[in-house]
Amino acid sequence: MQDESDFILRQIRAFAEGLGYILAHGKGGHSQTEIIFPARQEQKLPHQTELQSLIDKKQYAGAAERLLSLQYAMTDDQFTALGIWLYASLNELSDAQLLEGGFSKKSIIAGLNQLKEFHKT
Repeated sequence: MQDESDFILRQIRAFAEGLGYILAHGKGGHSQTEIIFPARQEQKLPHQTELQSLIDKKQYAGAAERLLSLQYAMTDDQFTALGIWLYASLNELSDAQLLEGGFSKKSIIAGLNQLKEFHKT
C-alpha cells in the first residue's frame, strides 16, 4: 500500500483520525458516543461547489484562502466539515498536481492544523 509507505500521507491520516476523535467528543470533553450518518452524495455542503470549481481550475491556494474567508458565513460544524472535505480532496492529488497549483502536502497539513485551531475556539 502506497499510503502506508508515504510519511506525509500517514501523518495526514493520523491527524484526520485525531481531529475526528476531537470532533466526536465535543468541546466539553463529553465521552458520549455520537453516530453520524454520512450525507448523501447529492447533498453538498454550503460553498462546496465554489471550492470544487477552484480545485478544478488548479487554484488550490485560492480554495484554501476562500475557505478561511467563509469561517463566519456558516456554522462551526459546516465550516469544519467543508474544511475537512477540501483538504481531503486536495490530499487525493499527487505531489506533481499540487505543485502545479502552487500547493503541497505540507500546505494540507498546515491547513488541517489551522482548522483544528479554529475548532478549539
